[in-house]
Amino acid sequence: MRLFFIIIFFILSGSLRANYNSEFDSISSEINKLSFTQCAKAKKLVKDLYEIAKLHPEEKKLLPLCLYWESYINYSQGIADSTLNPKIKASLKSLDTKSYPFENAVLLQSAALNDVIIGNYADGLTNSLQASTLFKQLNNNLFRSRALQLLGVICYRTRNFEMSEKFSRESLSKATPKFEYYKSLINMYSAQVFMKDKSQNAQNALLKIIPVLEKLDDLGLLAVVYLNAGATYYFTNQFDNAHIYFQKALDINKRIDNESFTVSLNVNSGAYFMDKKEYAIAKRYLKEAEEIAQRSSNNSEQLSMVYFAISQLYDQQGDIPNAHLYLKKYNTVKDVILNSSKTIDSYQDYVSTYLKSAENEVNNTKQEALLERRKYIMTLVVAVFIILLSISLLIILQQKKRQQALIKEAEKQSLEKQLLYEKTIQQIHEEKHKEVLDAKAREVTSYSLMLSSKNNVLQEVLQQTKQLKKVLKPEDANVYKNIVDVINDNLNKDLESNKFMYHFNEVNPDFFNKLKAVCNDLTENNLRMCAYFKMGMSAKQVASILNISVETVKNGRYRLKKKLELTEEDNLDDFIRNI
Repeated sequence: MRLFFIIIFFILSGSLRANYNSEFDSISSEINKLSFTQCAKAKKLVKDLYEIAKLHPEEKKLLPLCLYWESYINYSQGIADSTLNPKIKASLKSLDTKSYPFENAVLLQSAALNDVIIGNYADGLTNSLQASTLFKQLNNNLFRSRALQLLGVICYRTRNFEMSEKFSRESLSKATPKFEYYKSLINMYSAQVFMKDKSQNAQNALLKIIPVLEKLDDLGLLAVVYLNAGATYYFTNQFDNAHIYFQKALDINKRIDNESFTVSLNVNSGAYFMDKKEYAIAKRYLKEAEEIAQRSSNNSEQLSMVYFAISQLYDQQGDIPNAHLYLKKYNTVKDVILNSSKTIDSYQDYVSTYLKSAENEVNNTKQEALLERRKYIMTLVVAVFIILLSISLLIILQQKKRQQALIKEAEKQSLEKQLLYEKTIQQIHEEKHKEVLDAKAREVTSYSLMLSSKNNVLQEVLQQTKQLKKVLKPEDANVYKNIVDVINDNLNKDLESNKFMYHFNEVNPDFFNKLKAVCNDLTENNLRMCAYFKMGMSAKQVASILNISVETVKNGRYRLKKKLELTEEDNLDDFIRNI
């Protein structure tokens, strides 16, 4: 009787466990479909997963998947949740890789998804690459494809389009659901748009898959492909075609729940109307994008994109104070991304990891060749009594040739990978250097505009003060003189001028040397005026900054042309800009 009850107990336990796993997998599949389009419903389903995991006898194995799907929803929705990564790290500590390789890979992929949202691309690369390696060892093509897809996205966002295309192409697997396959395909074509030799073909391919996706009736995929198609048209200056696809994406956006996508779509639409000089419509889109992006304050990537677009809008409208304000906001948020995302040295860690992986693949290939050789040697030992010596020698020679070919092919692949990743590091380095120079140039421009604005205000205050002199009493003459002296003292102080020259020289280190090489008797005032002209400032702005009249600036320009031996037909501004 006891044995009977034990058997019944195990049967019921097995049945309960099977039901749990089946329900868990079913909910996971539903989350995968809804994460981009129905945020609230997907989050509710994640809570159901956690409840199932709590009741499951192997909760430790299901918890990583719960964390993964929660991270996946946040990634799809552009939501930065600072509480997730500590939970993921705690779970990683409790699960050793040897006993729980799949769970470790899932947790690493979860961390990578969260890293991407906050702009920490270096850690995202490292974590996703490690996850991809583990999934490959486990022969889990579905999750490996997802890891490769994320690597493609990271490389795309860091403008490594060749690498992005490579990872996206590798992620194209028949093991993935159809909508994930097309997502990888869209990512691959989007990366190719920025590659000179593949741009046009990629744009055509992107447009060709739209009818296929329309038949699938997947709103998430359609929204993304419409936005990307519009962006490719915008990139090639076909603004009206871009607007058609942006409008299609806007129509779908009304039927889905994804604020991150709304922000991206509004920024693109705002940029389109800016180019059309329809500033009121552009402002409406961009302000809505700003309001939504600020709700997810940790998503620095989207905030920086919104602030930069609004700064450009105000700049085109001639609203310098607001343009400067949003430029400062953009720089502040961009600094957050740069601080949270490791710099070039951290990307080097990623390359080293990948090269080590490539080296391991070469060693594995050599070991496989060695094992195969031993197998054939043993076969020869068994068959030596029945096979002629000449045939045996022939087999050995053929096997050696095959082994050498395998080793050479493996070494060739390793060398190609090494060259590719060295090129990637160089591109990242150049991009970082360009970012620093651009930031300094923006600082110089902002400082010059601020100095011009300050001098204009002080000039206006000085004029108003002089009007008051007519009604002042004689005993107030000293007060009046003191006020005028203070204003004059603050008009274009040498300290501020020297500060501008210092920053300008950082951005254009060889400018003054090249200028002096043309004419070695240029004065400090000549050099300072040339610096302002190099920044593209008008005579009125230069006059305001230097606290001199516009006529004086024009005379200065005339004397500069003579010193530089320019003819009347030569344009001084063009000459200075070309130095």
